[in-house]
Amino acid sequence: MIRKTVHLINTILLAAVLLTIGSCDRHGVTWEKLDMAESLMDSKPDSAFVVLGSIPASKVKGKEVAARYALLKSMALDKNCIDTTTFDILQPAIDYYIKHGTPDEQLRTYYYQGRIYQNQGDDDSAMCSFMNGSDLGESITDSLLLAHTLVAQGTLYLKQYKISEFIQNNTEAAKLYGAIGREALAIKSYTNVLDGYVMTNDKQAADSILSICVPLVQKNPDGEAFLFPSILSYTINFGSPKEIKEFLTEYQNMELTTDDAMIIAQGYSKIGEYDKALALLSGTSMSESTWDSLKYASVKIDILERQGKHEQALSLYKDYSAMLERYQKELLSQDLLFSDKKHHLEMKNLMNIRDKDRIIGLTLCSIFVLVILVGWQYYRGYLSRTKRVLAEKENENLRLEQDNLRKEKEKAELERDKKTLEADNLEKDKKRLEAEQRQHELEAANLRLEISQLESERDHLKELQREQSELAKPIQKVIKSRFDMLNGLLAREITRNDSYAEPYNKWIEAIRNDKKKFMNSIRLAFTASHPKFMENLEQCGLTADEINYLCLYAIGLRGKEVGEYIQMKRHYIISHEIRKKLGIDEHETNIGLYIRRLMKDFEK
Repeated sequence: MIRKTVHLINTILLAAVLLTIGSCDRHGVTWEKLDMAESLMDSKPDSAFVVLGSIPASKVKGKEVAARYALLKSMALDKNCIDTTTFDILQPAIDYYIKHGTPDEQLRTYYYQGRIYQNQGDDDSAMCSFMNGSDLGESITDSLLLAHTLVAQGTLYLKQYKISEFIQNNTEAAKLYGAIGREALAIKSYTNVLDGYVMTNDKQAADSILSICVPLVQKNPDGEAFLFPSILSYTINFGSPKEIKEFLTEYQNMELTTDDAMIIAQGYSKIGEYDKALALLSGTSMSESTWDSLKYASVKIDILERQGKHEQALSLYKDYSAMLERYQKELLSQDLLFSDKKHHLEMKNLMNIRDKDRIIGLTLCSIFVLVILVGWQYYRGYLSRTKRVLAEKENENLRLEQDNLRKEKEKAELERDKKTLEADNLEKDKKRLEAEQRQHELEAANLRLEISQLESERDHLKELQREQSELAKPIQKVIKSRFDMLNGLLAREITRNDSYAEPYNKWIEAIRNDKKKFMNSIRLAFTASHPKFMENLEQCGLTADEINYLCLYAIGLRGKEVGEYIQMKRHYIISHEIRKKLGIDEHETNIGLYIRRLMKDFEK
């Protein structure tokens, strides 16, 4: 089932491709035939007409193909001198090319539209079409058709007696023909210019044009047929009677057109050969063309006046005036006379409208650009403000973060300093504790030493009491008091109970009232108990007062207690002098320990 479905789809796609190729091929064949017809249009217009006729109407599909076919068919009819007065054939080209065509396609459309209007006798519409085509200007590349358009437009100017416009258009056309190598057509346009200057009686300008035409005709003999009527008019109007006679004699047997015959008749009239002039006119019938009829009448009136036949001349002049009046009325009744002005006004209005539109467009564009610029500036300003706000916020956040970091750093530093301080305090406390411990150990050692000394002194005093009963009673009393005091101090130090030191305190209180007596008694007691020690002090040159001072240390008082006891300002001075006499180093801080150690040394 799936395979059948796939096969069916492939078949449909193949058929669609074949149909597409077939349709493209048919369109391609039609287009190729149109290309062929266009290539044959100028050289073999009859063949181009045949090629176009071979294209079936059923093959002409699409607006672009129909427009091209219509334009080429109209061109072929015109070039094969088949005049048409309807737009049935050209209309598809008008509908498409006027809006969507290239400048060349638009020019061709306008030109053949004007030709149809001319065939209809609508010169005004024809002039508008030709002017629309020529207004395309520099964007046109089909110079040949532009020159044809200028010539056709000049012909309509001539019908309006606008000779200067007729001359200008044919001059431009002649230059275009010459630029593309169409010398015969250039000669024809230059002869039209020559005729215009003859009409305006401008011999100098006519001579300049004639100097251009003669070399061109010499190079292109085919152009002589265009030049002869113009030279004929030039000679009749500007030549002397002799030149006119010689010219007429040379071309008297030449086959002439109706217009040439009327000009030659005018020439015979100017040199006084009226019979020949009338004979030429009698062989010329009145044309249906009002222009030719007026020319015929003007020539004949001139001949009749020269012959003195004034009545006939007057009668013919009346007919000429009536004919001229009808012609002028006909011109005035049409818009042809003012068509160029109207066209220029329309073009001016169109240009004004375009200018206004351009100004409006430029204004709108400027406003739009200004709005964009303002919007862009506002957007940039908004971005700038946003960036600035964001930057400020970021800076603020960064500043806050930095502050937080700084605070955290300060906090960390504070904590570190705190820890350092705590460590320092701990270290100080440790050192202080160690110092206190050392102090306690030192005090304990001192205490042990003092206790040992006190015990030694007590034992010594006890021994003195036992062995030296013969001592004087004051000394025994002092020794007894000292013995009791030492027992109290030992009891206090051992038990840490101050009540045992009461005898010591009473002893201190008792002796404060008589310091000198107490100190002398102590010295006497030490002289009895430690004679060598006391003798050594005397040998060091110490005075009795200084020995008394040292005995206070010897009985166990500390430096502070000694100072409080003696109440002398010279306490530290006495200590200094004693140190000096004893030879004690200034750095020995405890004089009491020194004295007690010295005293012990002399006991050995």
